Amino acid sequence: MVEDESDSREFLIQILEIEGFRALGFSNGADALDYLHQSPPPCLIVLDILMPVMDGRQFCAALMGDPGLATIPVVVVTALEPSSIRQLAAVQVFKKPVNVDALLGVVRSNC
Repeated sequence: MVEDESDSREFLIQILEIEGFRALGFSNGADALDYLHQSPPPCLIVLDILMPVMDGRQFCAALMGDPGLATIPVVVVTALEPSSIRQLAAVQVFKKPVNVDALLGVVRSNC
């Protein structure tokens, strides 16, 4: 979970963990990317777009540029209009506030 808003990040992590998934949280793309370079790849990344340090667009570009990480599915959860970020290689885009059941459906189908 890459989300700069701590309340949103912790809420979604808690839901994922209740549903039996292991979830980690990062407040920006740079921290998440550092972790990904040192760890086995996750089954899915849930990503915000508007974040400090490294935003979601920069994170996706770095992810797609790394052959070891480029195959990880990305789900975008953002306050932006979904049509404004269609060029990102996301398996799904959700507008905030996210429909938790819909998000869980995408997580289940990828994990």
